[in-house]
Amino acid sequence: MVEKALYGITALRYAGSHVVEAMMGLIDSGHDRWDLRPSPTRIVEVIDRMVEGDTVISMFPDDEGGFAPGPEVKVDLLPEGTETLALDEDAPGRSLQDLPRF
Repeated sequence: MVEKALYGITALRYAGSHVVEAMMGLIDSGHDRWDLRPSPTRIVEVIDRMVEGDTVISMFPDDEGGFAPGPEVKVDLLPEGTETLALDEDAPGRSLQDLPRF
């Protein structure tokens, strides 16, 4: 069985109100470090990862200068039919809009 990849998103870039890029990296199988450090990734590529079965999670800055895992990221469809990103569950201080911007 092929193990699915786990990606983390640490920041977002917007064009107006639409997310257009994410700082996304590949998290190692032990879930304690980056296999590939986050780099700018177009939203269509992030969505492709999810469509292929990989898991993408949010990574929020923590008090020690690192990142703490947040909710899983999912594909959301805007009213005009545009695909965007959303969190599987929003919690106080843990919404997509709370991620840093780049």
